[in-house]
Amino acid sequence: MRKPWIGIALRILAGLAAAGVLALILWLTVDPGRDTIEVSLGSRPITLLEPRWLYLIAIVPFFFVVRTFSLTDVSFTQQYLQSGLRSLIIVGLAVALARPAWTTSDNKISTVVLIDVSKSVSDKQLAAAQKYVKALSDAKRPGDDLQLITFAERPEVLRDLSAPLARHEGAGAGTNIQSAIQLGYGLFPDGYLPRMVIISDGNQTTGDVFAEAYRAQEFGVQLSWRMFAAGRTDEIRVVAIHLPDEVKVGAPFDVEGEIWSTREDDVTLSLYQDEFPNGLEPSKKVTLHEGVNRIKFKSEAKRAGFTTYTMKLVKSHHDTEKANNTAVMTTPVKGKPNILYVEGGVIRDPGQAGYLERALEHENMDVEVRGPRGLPSSAKALEKYDLVLVSDVPAHFVGLGQMQALESYVRDYGGGLIMAGGEDSFGSGGYQGTRIEKIMPVRFDSEKIREQPNIAIALVIDRSGSMSGPKIEAAKESARATAEVLSPSDLISVIAFDSQPTTIVRLQRASSRMRISADISRLTAGGGTNIHPALKEAYDTLAAARAKVKHVILLSDGQASYDGIAELCQEMRAARITVSAVGIGDADRNLLNIIADNGDGRLYMTDDLAALPRIFMKETTEAQKSALVEDLVTAHVVKRVEAIEGTGVDNAPPLHGYVSTKPKPKSEVILISDMGEPLLARWRVGIGTSVAWTSDVKNRWSVEWLRWGGYPKFWAQLIRSSMRRKVYDSYDLYARVDGGVARVMVDAVDIDDKFVNDLDTTLEVIDPRDSKVKKTVPMEQTAAGRYEADFDVDRYGSYMLKAVHKRDGKVVAESTGAVALPYPAEFLESTPDEEPLHHAALVTGGTDQAPPDSVWNPKDKKIVYTQDLWPWVLFFVACLLIGDIYFKRVRVFGYRTIKM
Repeated sequence: MRKPWIGIALRILAGLAAAGVLALILWLTVDPGRDTIEVSLGSRPITLLEPRWLYLIAIVPFFFVVRTFSLTDVSFTQQYLQSGLRSLIIVGLAVALARPAWTTSDNKISTVVLIDVSKSVSDKQLAAAQKYVKALSDAKRPGDDLQLITFAERPEVLRDLSAPLARHEGAGAGTNIQSAIQLGYGLFPDGYLPRMVIISDGNQTTGDVFAEAYRAQEFGVQLSWRMFAAGRTDEIRVVAIHLPDEVKVGAPFDVEGEIWSTREDDVTLSLYQDEFPNGLEPSKKVTLHEGVNRIKFKSEAKRAGFTTYTMKLVKSHHDTEKANNTAVMTTPVKGKPNILYVEGGVIRDPGQAGYLERALEHENMDVEVRGPRGLPSSAKALEKYDLVLVSDVPAHFVGLGQMQALESYVRDYGGGLIMAGGEDSFGSGGYQGTRIEKIMPVRFDSEKIREQPNIAIALVIDRSGSMSGPKIEAAKESARATAEVLSPSDLISVIAFDSQPTTIVRLQRASSRMRISADISRLTAGGGTNIHPALKEAYDTLAAARAKVKHVILLSDGQASYDGIAELCQEMRAARITVSAVGIGDADRNLLNIIADNGDGRLYMTDDLAALPRIFMKETTEAQKSALVEDLVTAHVVKRVEAIEGTGVDNAPPLHGYVSTKPKPKSEVILISDMGEPLLARWRVGIGTSVAWTSDVKNRWSVEWLRWGGYPKFWAQLIRSSMRRKVYDSYDLYARVDGGVARVMVDAVDIDDKFVNDLDTTLEVIDPRDSKVKKTVPMEQTAAGRYEADFDVDRYGSYMLKAVHKRDGKVVAESTGAVALPYPAEFLESTPDEEPLHHAALVTGGTDQAPPDSVWNPKDKKIVYTQDLWPWVLFFVACLLIGDIYFKRVRVFGYRTIKM
């Protein structure tokens, strides 16, 4: 009897053989090992994307082999039917896993509407856009898709198509159509023809529709557009200020304003040069016509550097938007070096400043001469000058704010400062211990190497009732300051007076400073004013003193009798006692002038109590004359520098005097006197240069230098080497604002018309309001001799631009220019601009002023896409599975006959 397991093994082997044969047949016929297989069924081929799963069909023979092991008694017909159903299920699963698909096409359309809601779009246009969207929704075919995007500076998706169109909060002063198009790409569903409709006035402030149109064409997106009339709006816009390419100091030129108007109107325009009205034509009344108007103003630049022009619409009858009524532009002004010359000697002789002024003008310099009180009190006001020269100006004419301004001008702004000598300069001018001494390359306390005269000084101080409060305290401080300035061997006395004189400090040596200060503290105010007895008391006190120099300083703030005053002062003068007068507040200037004139002294008038101690110190130093050397002096060169090369200073005539000073440790001493003291010294202060010339520039000590032929060259060369640094070469710089970004370009061409390459170039962006560098941007070389850079414009107004060109770490050239964005670019254009929208439609095959019906018209276009068929195969498999379950549970063809 044959064993059962032998039969089972034979059937399994038979099944394996059948599976192998079937796998071989599959491999020979359809080659499931390929990446894809295309099967033709009628006119539409089907592609199997994963054909390797077809090998699963090879297990089908097992269903027929194992049928014989069935324990059921269903008929053979039903058994074969069940095996066939299960085989089809396996075949169906294999086909589904093989991912059948076919290529199909459709003409369904997906339209994304981009709606401009920026401030340049009127409410009337928005309402028309809302109606247009409703018309689009009504015109679309079943199955078509419609979506909305609103945009201004940035785009936003509008989910509710029926919601009213609203402007964007806080971001409506700009228009970026390009970013809206880019957002729209992501909204298109698969299987639809992509369309976009742009509803806008076409005025872009950022982005580039021209460039994005070509990208949309690559994606197959059709761009159409629609523009609605805004309705008539009365509007005047100051578009820009146009300036000549080159502006020179003193040369008249035209400042042209570009004004746009929607209608004829009589208006008033104002032009400002920096913060002041334009000198030649500050304002104009003109009649504007519809469209672009070009209005010219005559102007003249007074100084070299940067000048900012501002044009304003100040009066009109028909204007709606006020935000675009001002334009601004800054221009570099080329000119001669601009020198501020402050001369103190003009008080004694108005012609004192003429000597140096004529010499510098002969050397092609612009010189602005001011008197001793003419120093500006802010570094910003000084910044327009290349160098400041202060000559023979006493310290009491220079306030603390002016000293701080000079220090900041040199240290922070890179300016040049020259202090020239004279009887009222350096230490003899009362500058010892001030900020001026701090920034000078010399100390003002001279060496005591010469014999000093013994001084007896009497301070006669008004202590009447009008001197109470801050005045009497300032008088006390001035008396103490005088005692501090005197040498220990000098004599001092303090006499206070009201109706009668009182000796506060008896005549004594200044070395007893603590006791003198304590005695001065007892000074109080109260009583009348009588000067004559006080001066007589001072006369009697000094007449008995043994001193080479005897001097009286009188301080008063009121009125007094003239009787006997002139005669007393003349008598004191005859006794070699000099008298100076200091008046504060409402002091009788005429009386004090009589005292100073007859006493061979000096008169000082001031309302600044803080200046009082400096006046006393200066007057005391003047009396000492310890810092002044008034002898014939030869200038000796101790260091040869570019500032004096070629000036012939070695053979210069002698000077007749100078102010004695001491050099500071790190200063650069260039010229010295016969006694080895500095005549010319300089050093760096921050980014600027400070120079000390201890002789004068006038006809007292430099009288022979004025006749010397090298005088103009010496001073011109010294000033040029000390003033704010400039480079000699300059390349053309061009700049414009595009989409909120300033684009700057420099063409570097040398004098031989050759391109200058491989420069290390940086762009400095300067705020003209404070002349500070706000940012530094590297400039890349993009072509032969061309250097480019850009930066974000983060505020409205103008910027000064300076491109610094270096080679091997050294500056070889500079380029200057300016760029401006006077107000948000959204207000720069008020008329519709169809050109960019028309270009986009032309490139992508869209429609100009697209009607709603045309948007949904596919014309001859279809979208071709791949459609997966495996879901349908799985549905067929599910049906077969239900049939298999049914035939397994229900006897359909009767019982199977079993042989015994």
